[in-house]
Amino acid sequence: MRNDTKKLVERCLGGDDGAWVQLVEEYRGLVYSICVAYCGSAADVDDLVQDTFVKIWANLSSFEMGRGELKNWIATVARNQRVDRYRRNGQQRRTESLDSVSGEREEQGMQPLSQRIVDQRATPAEMAERGEVRSYVSSAVRSVSPEMREVVRMRFLLEMDNQEIAHRLRIPEGTVKSRTSRGRAQLVQLLMPMRAALGAA
Repeated sequence: MRNDTKKLVERCLGGDDGAWVQLVEEYRGLVYSICVAYCGSAADVDDLVQDTFVKIWANLSSFEMGRGELKNWIATVARNQRVDRYRRNGQQRRTESLDSVSGEREEQGMQPLSQRIVDQRATPAEMAERGEVRSYVSSAVRSVSPEMREVVRMRFLLEMDNQEIAHRLRIPEGTVKSRTSRGRAQLVQLLMPMRAALGAA
C-alpha cells in the first residue's frame, strides 16, 4: 500500500473529517461504477453508493493495511453491497404475497450490518472487536434523532429498502428517503468516536 494511502486511512480512523471527505472523493468513482451496473435509476445508484460508504465507514478499522490495497478492499465492499441489495430485492419480490397476509417478513439468511462488520473467519480477538463494533453501531442508531431513528434502524441494522420501510411505517417513500439521508449524516458523525477508539486499540 502506498504510504499516502496508509496515512489517509490512519487519519480517517483518528476521526479526521477532512480525511474522510478526501477518501470519499478519491473512491466515489470506483464505487459508483460498481453500483451503477445493478441499479436501474440515478436515484437508486446514489442511494446504493451512499449506503456503501456508510458500510466502508463502519468497517474501516477491519481493513488490514499490510495485507492488501485499499482500492481492492473498497471494491469488495461495494460489490457485496450490490449483491446484498439484489438478494434483498429478490427476497422481497418472492415474499410480497405472504407479507400482505402476515405483515411480517422473515429475514432468513440476512445478517444485519452490525453482525457483518468483520470477516466471519475471525480470531478470538477479532470476534471480541466484532462484539464491540456491534455495540457501537447499535448505540449510535439509538442516539439518532427520534424522528429518524426507526428509519435508520430499519435501513442500516435490518437492511430493509425504502419501499419496505415505507410499507412498514405507513409513510411515503419520499419521507423515508429524506429521513434516511438526514439520519445517515447523523449516524456517520455518531460513529466517529468508534473510528477513533478502534483505530487506537
